[in-house]
Amino acid sequence: MKMRSLFAMFIVFVLAVTVVAQQRVPVPAHLKNYKVESTINVERDHAPGQLSPNPYVSNNKAITETTIGTTEYDVQSNKSVDTRIFLYDDGTIGATWNYGTGGMADRGSGYNYYDGTSWGAIPSSRVENRTAGWASYYPMGNGEIIISHAVTAPYDLLLSKRATKGTGTWTQTSITSPAPAELSWPRTVVVGDTIHVISCAYIDNYQNVDNAIIYSRSLDGGSNWAHEVLPGMDFASNQFSYGGDTYAWATPQDGSLAFIVGNMWHDIFIMKSTDGGDNWTKIPVFNHPNPFTFETLVPLDTTYVTDGLLSVEFDNSGSLHAAFGAVRVLVEDPSAETFSWFPFVSYVGYWNESMGALTDLDIDVMDANGRLIGWIMDLDGSGTIYDTWGGDFAEFISYGNHALVSQPQITIDDDDDIYVTFAHVNETNHSGTAFYRHIWARKSTDGGTTWSDFTELTYGVTHEFSECVYGAMAKNSDDYLHITYQLDDLPGSGTGAAPDHTQQTNEIVYIRVNKTDIGDPSFSIEEYNTINGFSVYPNPASEFVTINVVSPVRTVANVTISNIMGQVVYSQNLNVNVGSSTSDIGLENIPSGVYVVTLQAGSYKNSQKLIVQ
Repeated sequence: MKMRSLFAMFIVFVLAVTVVAQQRVPVPAHLKNYKVESTINVERDHAPGQLSPNPYVSNNKAITETTIGTTEYDVQSNKSVDTRIFLYDDGTIGATWNYGTGGMADRGSGYNYYDGTSWGAIPSSRVENRTAGWASYYPMGNGEIIISHAVTAPYDLLLSKRATKGTGTWTQTSITSPAPAELSWPRTVVVGDTIHVISCAYIDNYQNVDNAIIYSRSLDGGSNWAHEVLPGMDFASNQFSYGGDTYAWATPQDGSLAFIVGNMWHDIFIMKSTDGGDNWTKIPVFNHPNPFTFETLVPLDTTYVTDGLLSVEFDNSGSLHAAFGAVRVLVEDPSAETFSWFPFVSYVGYWNESMGALTDLDIDVMDANGRLIGWIMDLDGSGTIYDTWGGDFAEFISYGNHALVSQPQITIDDDDDIYVTFAHVNETNHSGTAFYRHIWARKSTDGGTTWSDFTELTYGVTHEFSECVYGAMAKNSDDYLHITYQLDDLPGSGTGAAPDHTQQTNEIVYIRVNKTDIGDPSFSIEEYNTINGFSVYPNPASEFVTINVVSPVRTVANVTISNIMGQVVYSQNLNVNVGSSTSDIGLENIPSGVYVVTLQAGSYKNSQKLIVQ
């Protein structure tokens, strides 16, 4: 699904953000042992709950980043987020997301394109010609492709393709699922004319594996496809079940391919090919203490496992580096297919090939071994975690089984510097029932041995009461990291059988971050901000004047009214929403005469004459 954002100009605005040097604060016992009941089921369709969709809802906070799309369908992934944004060598950018308004009927792939100067208009329709979801984006030749899954029968993957990136008509073909599979939740990379896809069978007992992960490859640009369950991931290898979105590709490098797989109920591992996908090697990352507990019916007692949100990347020497979310779980009766998890005991872990397979993901063990790179931070400096929260912790939890510190993304640049972003729950700001999540970053300049201070990328009054989640970071970079994320006015989701809030319009936001600023206490972020124009009416005016501002982003603008001597007789900050915003200014205290109305937001500044009668 998609949408575009109309930009007449691109203006640089500087916004200060937080850099934090954090020692890990132990989680209090009452939170460490606070558990949430859940089930192992994952839905492909995520039908919205029985709530009336809201019109556009604004939190009236200034957003100085670039809004490139919107969506009411606010589940961007069940677990890992992968290949949603790509930076081209010429400085252009393609980006996708899950788009939809209200119900499922118009869900599909959102798309926008940055042509080196500006993003396109916010789109109001999906790419596909039928209901779809889970956009996976990648360049192909001089063009681009999006692969998504169909929401209605036939349950195939949909390949949308065009020959020139950023322009032209999308052509759509189906990637027929190998019977009886219903391919869902695809992830895509492309090398030359060869397209590589991993997706989920979405049925029980596909080749004796529930929700098997299927590797699909086309050697001719998508005309013909071969599908297989890779050796090491099949029933013969004692693999019994998988899940949607619990996998992610690395950027192909010099003929090598790799993707990471992991969830709460089996090992974390990487499948690697050095011959373009003909043969694969399984690399263990974490050996689960009791894999496939729901098939073996052996209880699992308060064990650390991955939450299924992972990311992996090659460095310049061909070695693999991974980041993953981890959480503590308990399965008392596997036959019930229910489990408990402990959301306040969660973190982001780091692994590379020199470490070998991990055997214990306990947070203290990971910390002692230097493999802990993200954790619940004591952001209010109280010396403990969430000690002032007086609400119901059950309402505090959102996003299903996404831990409070998770959604990691990893990229490695030409200097072998490693960058990791992740979502972190913010204990200093909440909606009254739940806390907001923001996006943070760290970097390592020594191959993952040491890590910088934490840098918050979505900070300050612009995001104080905003939910910033589902960060997708381009796997390639220039001087900047290029990131998209979903901006929500309320914590949690408005989609699903038990939504956290009513549906509303969420923004898909693009942000670029200077890499040198990650971990730098003087960090500032260069963001694109623009106002397309403003007008004043009526003119002449007597009792009041209306200021109309047209903008593709939410921001704060200052309006002043000055007399012909340059003296300011009126000044006020205006909250500007996406699209057209109007504000009335009373003129009862302004004498008749000729005045100049000036509007300024960041570097944008313009003036118009006003006659007051």
